[in-house]
Amino acid sequence: MKRFLAFAFILLCCACEKNVIDTEYDPDYVFHDDYYIVEKEHHSLETIYSNHFLIIKEKDKEAVMADLEANGFKIVTEPYKWIYYATEGNDADETLSKCVALTVEGYKSISLIRKVIYSNHMYRNQAGETIGKSNTFLIKFTKNQRDAQMIKLKEYQKMHKFLILGDASSEYFRLACTNETTGNCVEMANWFVEAAGFKTAEPEFPEISTDTETDTDTETETDNQQQ
Repeated sequence: MKRFLAFAFILLCCACEKNVIDTEYDPDYVFHDDYYIVEKEHHSLETIYSNHFLIIKEKDKEAVMADLEANGFKIVTEPYKWIYYATEGNDADETLSKCVALTVEGYKSISLIRKVIYSNHMYRNQAGETIGKSNTFLIKFTKNQRDAQMIKLKEYQKMHKFLILGDASSEYFRLACTNETTGNCVEMANWFVEAAGFKTAEPEFPEISTDTETDTDTETETDNQQQ
């Protein structure tokens, strides 16, 4: 009887540990962006291979524009100031400050273009709308497990090289991708749900309504950093 109880206790401990799935031992996971997940509901995405969203440093704008023109890309949206929202000072400040974003059209690989911080294909959603102008995604910590999941988050950051921006609201936490990250913001959001055991993770596209209440002071502070 004692042996049975000891075995049951071990099983219970293992089950508790599974609340946060460790994917360092899951080499078979395939990163994908054919859909994104909101509240367990799958939203299909169709990749528009000819349309690209880019984030670049403002100081590199002329060089990048010249590269794009030389490689036959058409500018769809002229470079505009890219504002990121960070609630804590970290490596994101150096990477994402003083940046501009733009969209281009062309069938060549964006890898041919130098000095691009982040690039990704645009998408067409189920309503036929073109979306995809973002490099950020949101995760939600499991209730009463924030500290434990934050430790895992730091481990995952080393594995996948995303940027930690901080709290987006009382519920959501914001992360960002660059071209150094394992996947784009859709792929990483899916990975957090399907492989890392987070109940909620979704790309933060402007076209997707998400209940995030970004602090106004934080917006202003970050905006000033990019002047």
